[in-house]
Amino acid sequence: MTPQVDRILEGVRPMEVTHLQALASGQIPVGTAHLRQLEDKGWIETVAGTPLITLTGRTLLDGASARI
Repeated sequence: MTPQVDRILEGVRPMEVTHLQALASGQIPVGTAHLRQLEDKGWIETVAGTPLITLTGRTLLDGASARI
């Protein structure tokens, strides 16, 4: 398993933004691997099985929508 610091330094991948956008619109991506990657970067937290977008994740989404 890659340490969390290394995952954060990987940067943002387009597919990760797509998964965050899906979560923001109420859709949960199939498979926990996608959620785990977002959680490792601190962009979501899972509480009682429900993925929640963190402030960092929301900031990323707002920045991505501003570039579109």
